[in-house]
Amino acid sequence: MIKIRRAKAKDAGYIQSLLKKYTPGADLIVRPLEEIYEQIRDYFVLCEKKNVFGTIALHVYWEDLGEIRSFVVEKKLRKLGWGEKLISRALKEAKELGLKKVFALTKIPEYFKRRGFSTVPRRNLPHKIWKDCFSCPKFPNCDETAVIYLIK
Repeated sequence: MIKIRRAKAKDAGYIQSLLKKYTPGADLIVRPLEEIYEQIRDYFVLCEKKNVFGTIALHVYWEDLGEIRSFVVEKKLRKLGWGEKLISRALKEAKELGLKKVFALTKIPEYFKRRGFSTVPRRNLPHKIWKDCFSCPKFPNCDETAVIYLIK
């Protein structure tokens, strides 16, 4: 049975492998394994037994702001609602943590907009979030769209 659960330390390698697998088409930032371990509490996984089929991370920046990152679902499970369930789980966590806004930088803004996010100019996001952009091969010519979700 496929389910979504909090990632465990043993999932770090699977998360990194999944990100590497889909980086060419999605321009995902493949984080070093040590960073995934350090931030394992940020991650949720879509899994069945030992197999990881998807992941999403909610990274907290400060009191009221979080970021959805490392969001990917195996192709064979796409269009079955699992991506939406991963996003919903991350947004539930954000609400439980007391965050007011969650943003994402994405190449699929319409997907996020259908789930209640709004497009915003990247320059409206705090400069602190750009630290990860230095790891991106497209920096400084980013072709991603910033989207934001306001938690009610």
